[in-house]
Amino acid sequence: MLLGAAYRSSEQAIQELVDNAWDADAEHVWISLPDAVTSDPVVVRDDGCGMKEQEVRDEYLKIARDRRATKGDRTPSKHRVVKGRKGIGKFAGLMMAGIMRLETTARGQRTCLTIRA
Repeated sequence: MLLGAAYRSSEQAIQELVDNAWDADAEHVWISLPDAVTSDPVVVRDDGCGMKEQEVRDEYLKIARDRRATKGDRTPSKHRVVKGRKGIGKFAGLMMAGIMRLETTARGQRTCLTIRA
């Protein structure tokens, strides 16, 4: 909850998730917002490079990991300047919900992760 609290609004949290898509070299990001007063989820989906299970374990789950130190300050294929800075953007979803689900596919391997606040 403390990490999710770094985002003062739902808009900031969604922006952080879009920034993560940017850093994954996504061309497109689709955002589905629920109707008011429902328990439907906010869904942020992109067509970025994704992560294999080992990358989720070794990189994504490391809190405050300095991505620039290991992979440089540009994205691999589009050479964009990386937006992530503090290694806590992954928790932006917890600002909006008690459960955050990550589904990612890379090089034919699908990985799912659920984080509960």
